[in-house]
Amino acid sequence: MNARAIMLLACLLASGPAFAGDLTKEECIDAHARGQDAREQNKLSLARKLFLTCAQSSCPALVQGDCSRFVDDLSRVQPTVAFAARDASGADLPDTTVYVDDSLVATRLDDGRAYDVDPGAHTVKFVHNDVTRSTTVVLNSGEKGRTVVITFPGGESSTPVKDARRDSAPTASGPTVHHPLGAKVLIVAGAAMVVGGAAFGIVKFASVPDECSYVDKTCLGTPGSSTYSDASSAAKGVNVGLVITGVGAAVLVGGIVWYAKGRTVERAEPGITAVPWIDSNGAGVAISGRL
Repeated sequence: MNARAIMLLACLLASGPAFAGDLTKEECIDAHARGQDAREQNKLSLARKLFLTCAQSSCPALVQGDCSRFVDDLSRVQPTVAFAARDASGADLPDTTVYVDDSLVATRLDDGRAYDVDPGAHTVKFVHNDVTRSTTVVLNSGEKGRTVVITFPGGESSTPVKDARRDSAPTASGPTVHHPLGAKVLIVAGAAMVVGGAAFGIVKFASVPDECSYVDKTCLGTPGSSTYSDASSAAKGVNVGLVITGVGAAVLVGGIVWYAKGRTVERAEPGITAVPWIDSNGAGVAISGRL
């Protein structure tokens, strides 16, 4: 594969869905080098992921052996942390979100798992029912299974008594917005055509013989060789990919415009509700709604 094809393929992989396949020799060497840089910067989590990449069997034996050894070394020194959130009465709050240095780590705390966190000082933020609590922790290399616990105010004893008249009153539902189903179909189909057409074009572009140039429309093959037919087939494939991508882009834009402009709004009308109530000041019936 020539350099231009590699650059285009890299751009596609960065912006679209990933395609499974073995790593090239260059990708293995790049992961090996970037993993060492991350390790020197004490970014152990990132380094371990990079070394796991170049430890695949498709990488050269020398690179694969180094990366496998580095993965084992980092597994021993990588700190791990578990998180827990509780209320003032000591009850667990599993529906809590956790951020480490503003990066989302967990959306719930009911699996009991430990997370890889790099050595050093970190700000850990817990969010529960729109209430935020933060703390700072310092982790050492090789520290395993440390638990960071945060306590939120409130508990069963602090649950307020509800007013039956206020809480049972009906609330007017907001407007319901509907978008055309056809617009959603066009958006999905257009996106699929853009990705599929681009991928097909990239594959065909990569198959252009090294002696030929798709951009300059020139070919240096010897007479009678299959170079010219291979180049012609690859060029046709690239053109087909470009056409599919262009049509997909038009369909995608049209679907987005239709989705935005074709929406309809339905407003719900509240009915009449009668709710009996009783408290220390008396009793009665609360009636709400519109005739």
